Amino acid sequence: MSLSTEAISERYATSLQATSEIANAYSFQGRLDEALQLFQAGEQWLLLQEVSPEHKLSFLLKYGQFVIHYYFLTNSEEERMHSLAQQARQLAEARQDASGIATALYLIGQTLYYHNLQTGESDYREAREYCEQASTRYEQLHDSYNLAESLFYTGLTYERQHQDAQAQEYYQRALQLAESSSNAWGASEATRHLAGLYMSIDLEQSLNYALKSLALREEIGFKRGLPSAQLLVSDVYVERGNLEQALEYCQQAEQLAREMKLQNYLVYAQVTHGDITYKQGKRDEARTHFEKAANLARQLNIAFAIATVNEKLEMLERA
Repeated sequence: MSLSTEAISERYATSLQATSEIANAYSFQGRLDEALQLFQAGEQWLLLQEVSPEHKLSFLLKYGQFVIHYYFLTNSEEERMHSLAQQARQLAEARQDASGIATALYLIGQTLYYHNLQTGESDYREAREYCEQASTRYEQLHDSYNLAESLFYTGLTYERQHQDAQAQEYYQRALQLAESSSNAWGASEATRHLAGLYMSIDLEQSLNYALKSLALREEIGFKRGLPSAQLLVSDVYVERGNLEQALEYCQQAEQLAREMKLQNYLVYAQVTHGDITYKQGKRDEARTHFEKAANLARQLNIAFAIATVNEKLEMLERA
């Protein structure tokens, strides 16, 4: 007995949902290439007439969010990233799907933010505008879970333009909403960046936020996000002068980054290791770490990482 068109549609819907769930699980585990392959496989089904616009949109939004993070971590798939976000927006608007439109606008804001970060552009106003549009729509939908994330990214645009007071205001609001809506990922992001802002004014509070961010990521099994959280804890310990603890967290981050082949985080692991050895008075060893970071950053062609490493090398020259 042949399947009806309705039955085929239901099976595609189930398959697309399962594909995106498995791919996201792989992404959390740091298995990025396997996650990308799964999403690409599911993408082929979107051309079939039995796949409903509703399920196509759901898949596009999840796929788009993954590729944004993939681009940040690998500096590749930029064209696909922009394309998926725009496809999702067009489909959401065609369906007059209010939630889908909000999320598509949020994704576009992220694509612009990460493009600027990777290429070294300094004007984040357009990215901010899209995040603010998304936030307005999430507020109208009473969607606190997703509002926490769009507010967080709005804060990021202010932080990159060195407007720390505005950034802190958005991070605090995002944290409050994330905690009230059980959005552990959003809370981990807000606390991580609050830790960075507090590092220059209150090291105790900075450490509290950094440890909280790490604990939240461990709690939800966000393995891919552990190296950045561990490096932040290490950075705070460096500022506090607790170099043994700093080294312990730095080595944990480097080990995980190597295991997951996350080259982006290996750059920052070398930077942090260089900071530790510099504080220990081992300038030659520090230079070695900074130069390794510089070489890898240039290979990845990530402007933000290159700028960070160059600052460290200039610091050595001035010392």
